[in-house]
Amino acid sequence: MSSKKTETYTFTAVVGDQEYYPDTYSAKGSLVASSRKEAMDKIDASLRSRGYEVIDLDLRKA
Repeated sequence: MSSKKTETYTFTAVVGDQEYYPDTYSAKGSLVASSRKEAMDKIDASLRSRGYEVIDLDLRKA
């Protein structure tokens, strides 16, 4: 049984409201993921579920 290696990523995102796109907000946080792509997918899905569209994303390993 092999275990997947996970790493902690921190992010800062500029997001726009899906209903009223000209308004932008900043979102910051951290998460654990097994790859950079998985981290980006999780962030995008989480923000979209809250009604935000990702405009710019800065993702770094913690």
